[in-house]
Amino acid sequence: MKDHTFTKRTAPLAAALFLFAGAHTQAAPNSAVSYDYAGVEYVEQDLDDYDCNQDGLSAYGSMTINGPWFAVAEVTDVSGNKGCGSSTLAAGGGYHTPLNSQWDLYGTLSVERTDPDNGSSDTGLVAAAGARGWLLQRLEGKAELAHHTAFDDTTSLNLGANYWFVPSLAATLDTSFSDEGNAIEVGARLNF
Repeated sequence: MKDHTFTKRTAPLAAALFLFAGAHTQAAPNSAVSYDYAGVEYVEQDLDDYDCNQDGLSAYGSMTINGPWFAVAEVTDVSGNKGCGSSTLAAGGGYHTPLNSQWDLYGTLSVERTDPDNGSSDTGLVAAAGARGWLLQRLEGKAELAHHTAFDDTTSLNLGANYWFVPSLAATLDTSFSDEGNAIEVGARLNF
């Protein structure tokens, strides 16, 4: 049975992340999309190297610091078959610049720590670069390459879409593909 100690420890952190993001309401100037948001997603992962299928929840957020600079954070807790499962905490910062009136280019650098339910923990960096913008009036898209140095170095292609019911609430769909496996996430996001 999975030990939920990490979830109990990180629930207050996730709540603080949502409150912190909610306290900041200033939009970044000249940005095609918002960098002030918080979200929750259901995560389904298949890890080929470990013959592992796992699922769980992820809470994440972003907040403008100053102009084009922003902070990011994410907490993920998953469990699965054959003793699979892990808890991951990541935090860092990024910079964005307009590509045109509808799209932004951005880059982020984060520190990521993963604690597997079985096995040794590891900490590493995540460097990511991508583009976010509007595919249709209410449909936002994202394409990103991210390199993770924890455990065995790996690079993933991350694709996502957000459908905005109203300017502050969206349904989200994210996918990730790497040499270690793939993931799909569905959830909701709030802009502040």
